[in-house]
Amino acid sequence: MTTSAARAARGALEGLALGDGFGERWFPLFRQPRLAFTQIRARQVPPESPWHWTDDTAMALSVYGILTAFDAVHQDRLAQAFGATYQADAYRGYGHGMHQLLPKLAEQPGSWRGEARALFGGEGSLGNGAAMRVAPLGAWFCADLDETAEQAALSA
Repeated sequence: MTTSAARAARGALEGLALGDGFGERWFPLFRQPRLAFTQIRARQVPPESPWHWTDDTAMALSVYGILTAFDAVHQDRLAQAFGATYQADAYRGYGHGMHQLLPKLAEQPGSWRGEARALFGGEGSLGNGAAMRVAPLGAWFCADLDETAEQAALSA
């Protein structure tokens, strides 16, 4: 691990978490879509409220933790970290598939390959979670695009 890689990844993680918290403020508005679209058109932000981070930040923290520990993605360790993070706080907005998968990974992290493949009739996740949590990884390996792509694939 280089100090600059860790610093870049930490900056990406902080930006991801802030964006996640800011974006989460908008979700209650969409229970009333017309009001939401009116406010967006008028360039009005939601009333000030706590900025709650979601599963995206929780899982990005796991990715960052694995990178700082190993300087690379170790899939079994990452699966274990995802499961442990989920068990610590399962109410961060995880999707249906993750509510099925992550408790299993907390108990048996080595089962992630088969369990992940079994979701959604063998199609795997239908969400965008890998894209939402990959920013620290991209910053960590930014000096080598091939390595970035390889590590991102391992993290997905």
